[in-house]
Parts: sequence; structure tokens; C-alpha cells
Amino acid sequence: ILLTSILLVNNNTNLKSNNNTYLTIFEIMYRIGSIIFGGGQVVLPLLEDEVVPHWMTKDRFLQGLGLAQSMPGPLFNFSAYLGAAYSPNGDKSSFGVALTHALVAYVGLFGPGVLLIFAVVPFWARLRRVPWFRAVLKGVNATAIGFVGAACVILWESAVDDAADAMVFCFAGFLAVVYNVSAPIVVLSG
Repeated sequence: ILLTSILLVNNNTNLKSNNNTYLTIFEIMYRIGSIIFGGGQVVLPLLEDEVVPHWMTKDRFLQGLGLAQSMPGPLFNFSAYLGAAYSPNGDKSSFGVALTHALVAYVGLFGPGVLLIFAVVPFWARLRRVPWFRAVLKGVNATAIGFVGAACVILWESAVDDAADAMVFCFAGFLAVVYNVSAPIVVLSG
């Protein structure tokens, strides 16, 4: 199901000649959402490559990421921010248009995962008892941890430009890890 959906979206979307902003937003988010494994941090470099500088500046991207990280819920909520901020020409959108873009981006990024869940759930009880499948899952989980680590390194390179940025990062990390300070307070202290 997932592969067919990707092929249909990819074949029916030529972004260079497409003037449908909803389809453009959906295609980008669906394509990125279809290769997620290991959490939202894994797709951040992909999202950054797609939206910076086409939709927004790097600073605006990182500010939205900080805001999304400070809120409860999955990091995929960041897709709604990206959709709402969609502005390839720098024009300001009305509230209704921005809200629609946010919804399209949210559905596009979450869609592949939801389809995969519904496709696998009927077989999950049997599959998790198969020894070779459990071994594959261990390997996939190890790979996901590597992807998250790589995403952290890429984000570090994007966000930290000088010593002051590095000090804020270290201070925020210290608050979060050593003192278990909640994310909103860490973001506000940074």
C-alpha cells in the first residue's frame, strides 16, 4: 500500500510545472513521511533540505523547531508549523490559507505511518513471535538509533554557528539531562 501510494504521488506530481500548492505541500510531506523510522528527529535534515530556503529562512525553521520541541506530543507536529509557514514567494497568507496548509502538511507527514500501522496490525500478533522477524526488528531499531544520532549531528551543524550558540546548547542540555528540567523551561532559559 505504502509503495503504491508513493509511486502514485511521485508520478502525478511534477513540482516544476505544478501550481497546486496543496499538492506540492502534500507531496513533500508524504515523501518524507514515507521514509521515517526512528522518530521525528530522523526527518529533520530532510525537512530542512526541502523547506530552507524555498519556504522559509534557516532561522525561521530552527525557531519553529524549538517551538515544536517545547510542546507536548510528537515532533511531527512541526509539519503543521511548516505547512502554515509555507511561503515560497515571501507573501503572507491569510489565516484560513495558513490553517489549510498546516492541515495538508500534517496529514501528508502522518499519512504513510498511519497507513503502515493499519497494514501491519492484523499480522502483528503472529509476526512478533517469528524468530527471524524479531532479529530483523533488533537490527532496524539499531539502525534507527544511528539515524537519530546522525540527525543530532546534522542539526548541531545547522544551529550552532559560534561559541555563544554552543554555550546555550550545553547549558540547555545540562538543565534537561542533569536536573530533569521540563522542555518549555529549558527553551525559555535558552
